[in-house]
Formats: sequence, structure tokens, C-alpha cells
Amino acid sequence: MNRSDPYQARARELCATAGIDPDSRVGEGRGMPAWCTFRDAARAEHNKREADKAAAEIAANTIAPQGDAYKDAPLRVFGDHDQGTIDQVRNCMSVGNVVAGVICADGHLGYAQPVGGVIAYENQISISGVGFDIGCGNMAVRLDTPFEEISGIVPTIARDIAKAISFGVGRTNEERVEHPLFDDGEAWVESDMDAYRQKAVAQLGTVGSGNHYVDLMYDQEGYVCIGVHFGSRGLGHTSATRYLKAAGGKDGLKVPPAVIDEDSELRRRYLAAMELAGRYSYAGREWVSSASGRSSVAR
Repeated sequence: MNRSDPYQARARELCATAGIDPDSRVGEGRGMPAWCTFRDAARAEHNKREADKAAAEIAANTIAPQGDAYKDAPLRVFGDHDQGTIDQVRNCMSVGNVVAGVICADGHLGYAQPVGGVIAYENQISISGVGFDIGCGNMAVRLDTPFEEISGIVPTIARDIAKAISFGVGRTNEERVEHPLFDDGEAWVESDMDAYRQKAVAQLGTVGSGNHYVDLMYDQEGYVCIGVHFGSRGLGHTSATRYLKAAGGKDGLKVPPAVIDEDSELRRRYLAAMELAGRYSYAGREWVSSASGRSSVAR
């Protein structure tokens, strides 16, 4: 038996219960062991059991008491903040293996943990501390076009970009985008986000709302640059919401953070989802930058 597969033992049991020899072969050619067809069922059982356990522990307030080694961990504060922000970060620091905390100068109230607040844990991670817009960031691409060549038609180019790129909540891209990320089946399965794959395909290349943007600018040498700012769109928000719920996290500002052990199955799946969303963010910014650049130089 392959000991590296955590689901094989249960999959073999399910296979045998169904009256099938786990070592018999199914499929074309040499096929594969029959127990492999029960692996997804075994995995789903395990995931549900762990998610239910985590949710029950927090809902019943049976989180393990904070060890003495982690009480009164140092908190460093940069800048001036309202008392609510200070109280929120101290609430977070009362849960889990906290080593230290910091509030940056731009910190303010967030969901469970302040935005601009960072907490370091030993052998744990906080889903509440990561947030929802996974991989949000900026990208700037310099074109070979001097700005003086297009300075008279900037409004027209801006309109062309707006026609090529979808802005707003829940929007989809009219142009279907092909990307190797969508062919990485293992990444989608390991993150438990495979059911969202087709929606993610439709949204790649959209920007969203809020402070997200596509901007036309020029650098110190006078060359046109395309600047973009957005993140993982619905994929990141959906995956973050799913795992926050799986970890027993609650909605609201003054709630305990959802902290999970680094050696748990939930942590493995959560990090797989975060990595997937991060890759999606970069893929989206690259496509939008390229499409905007084409609109800028087409004239």
C-alpha cells in the first residue's frame, strides 16, 4: 500500500464494502486499481469530518486554551489608531500560538483582524488574517510607444480599453481566455475549487470594482505604461469564504480569528486554494495589461 496517499486505506474499505476487489483493474489497457475510483469519496468523507470538527470546536467555544508561552505576546503599534482597532488585534492575539503582533500605520478595523494588522503564529496560520481578495496587487507594463505619439487621443484610447475590458462586480469576459492554469487539473482538485473552474475561466480578464483600475500613464523617459490593480476576483473571494466557514469562522468584526494547525488537512487544502487564487491573479493582470496595451498601440 502507498503510505503517502492518506485516502487509500478508506478508499479500499469503501471499494470492498461495495463488493469489489480493491486490487482488481478497471479502465482501458492495464487500467488502474478499482480502489482508486473510491478515492474521491474517501477524501470527501475526511474533509467533511475535519470541517465539522473545526466548526463545532469554535461554535461551542471549546478552542484549546492559549498556552502560557503565547500569552502576553508583544504587540508593536505604528501610528495612531482608534481603540477599536487596538482591541480587535488584541482579541486576535488571545487565540492560538501567537508569537508577536504588529499594527502598521495604515491599520483599521477589518473582519476579525484589522486590515494592516499582522500576527505571527508558531505552527499555525490564521485564515482571518489573510482576507478575501487573494493576490491583489499592481502590475505596470511599459510599451515601446512614446507618450507624445498618443497624447492627442488619450480619451479615445481610454474608451477603447473600457470596451475591451469588463469592469464591475460579477462581470465576465466576452473574449474567452485560454491559460495553462485551467489545464492544471491537480491544482483545482487539491484546492477543492474544481467546481468553480468554468466560472473562473469566464471571469479571467475582468477587473472588478472598488479601487481596482486600469490606467494609462507614462514613465520618466516618456514611454507609455499600462498600470493595472486587482486580484483574484470571484475565485479568491469564494475560496476564502469557503475555508473560513470550514474552519468555523464567524461573520463580523468582533469575532475570534479562524486559526488552524499547519499540519492539518484543512491547512493543506486552504494553502492549495490560496496558491491557485494567487496564480489566477497574476494571469488576470497579465491578460488585462496585454489587452490594454493592444488598445493603446492599435492607433
